Amino acid sequence: AVVSTQSRANNLREMSSSRAGRVLRSNLLSILTVAGVLVGIICGVLIRSSVEEGEPMFKPSDNLVKGIRIPGDLLLRGLNMLVLPLVMTSIILGIAGNKRSKFNKQAAVTVLYYLGTTLFAAIIGLVLVSAIEPGGSPAAQRTEGADLDDDNSTNVLDFTVDLLKNLIPSNMVAMSMVRTKTEYDDIDHHPLERNVDGMNMLGIIFISIAFGVIAMANKEECKPLLDFCLSINIIINKLTRVVLWYSPLGIMFLVMAEYITSGIGDYAQQIGLYIATVLAGLAIHFFLALPICLLVLGKKNPLYYYQALLPAMATAFGTASSTVTIPLTMKCAKKAGVSEDVVDFVIPVGATINMDGTALYEAVACLFIAQINDVQLTNPQIVITALTATVAAIGAAGIPSAGLVTLVMVLNAVDLDTRHIALILTVDWLLDRFRTMTNVVGDAVGCAVIERVAGTCCRDGDQEFQELKNKDQDTTMEHTSHVGA
Repeated sequence: AVVSTQSRANNLREMSSSRAGRVLRSNLLSILTVAGVLVGIICGVLIRSSVEEGEPMFKPSDNLVKGIRIPGDLLLRGLNMLVLPLVMTSIILGIAGNKRSKFNKQAAVTVLYYLGTTLFAAIIGLVLVSAIEPGGSPAAQRTEGADLDDDNSTNVLDFTVDLLKNLIPSNMVAMSMVRTKTEYDDIDHHPLERNVDGMNMLGIIFISIAFGVIAMANKEECKPLLDFCLSINIIINKLTRVVLWYSPLGIMFLVMAEYITSGIGDYAQQIGLYIATVLAGLAIHFFLALPICLLVLGKKNPLYYYQALLPAMATAFGTASSTVTIPLTMKCAKKAGVSEDVVDFVIPVGATINMDGTALYEAVACLFIAQINDVQLTNPQIVITALTATVAAIGAAGIPSAGLVTLVMVLNAVDLDTRHIALILTVDWLLDRFRTMTNVVGDAVGCAVIERVAGTCCRDGDQEFQELKNKDQDTTMEHTSHVGA
């Protein structure tokens, strides 16, 4: 009996240690990120406090701060490097890689629903960050800077013309390096069309959508292109994982440099308000906007539906990856009463192009960084922020912290300095889990809405989809998992 009791105790200890090891391995990146943030804050505060006390161990000169920032700058350069191929391949595959040969009613409703909810989430974020102003510096204090910007800024007509010209680039190679911007001559004040440095993200997104739509309509002829995009997407996602594993080190030095050159009190308050703003926006979208869509458009009880989604929510929060959660999300949506035909199409596409939480987060982060830098964005710039955050979220991969890559794109779209992205990185590991959970629930709610609006019609009338689904169901899931790998 004693031996049996000891054996059971040993088995329990082994199971506990094994479970603890699995938890540690699955959350190792988050643990390292938090550790990097804490070490960066401690080192930065110690160096700054020693200088403020008047007896510094050494004076942190500009060159020293620049040297400390080098590992962090390499992280930012790595994120910038991944933007173009990641966005293009994700959008092309998201549109063309869903085993459809044409846009039918269900596909059109799916895309419109996801675009609508993602844009609405971005608008929620913009309204909240404008009202709360987590970055401090009220608008009255930024009036001088705003006036200076207005002197050199374009009017609404020029902005619209620039938008259209950037939307349809004259050179598909140059769009990855420069974009068109109207500026005024200092002497005669005549409008001049100039190419400014920076990726033309609107043109890149437009070309990607056009490629995806045409590839969908010509599946066989465009198969080499889709295979190429899939291979590039797999490589870029692998590289993204490498960059993310390097991010704890880069974040540590970025945070250290920020806290050496700035006071901890101001940033602690601003970061706290930033977290509250993002979580408030996610809560509004999660507990108000999505349930209303579910009730009014999907004709389902939100309480029952959310209850069925609890396993998918927990997995999304724990893994911070909507792609990893796809199988469980599909299972939960089917359990909630959505037909298998709709779930098998909508969830994989949604995991690629439906990123409500990411769009909200990027819109808030963009204006937060503008407030930190005492920059007053104009109304056209705010509009472009909402639109860019929407399309950037569509281009984000369904892997942990992939939104950081596309956040750089949003900042570049409105000419904001990416230096203060370090403040975002310090808390991204936490906010990433909440926005991923919002993304997954948005996918599942979309299933119910799309089934109600277009699902029945498509199941009865789209014979081609029925044949493709019965033939390629397993291949579709395998393809989707590769895209997010």
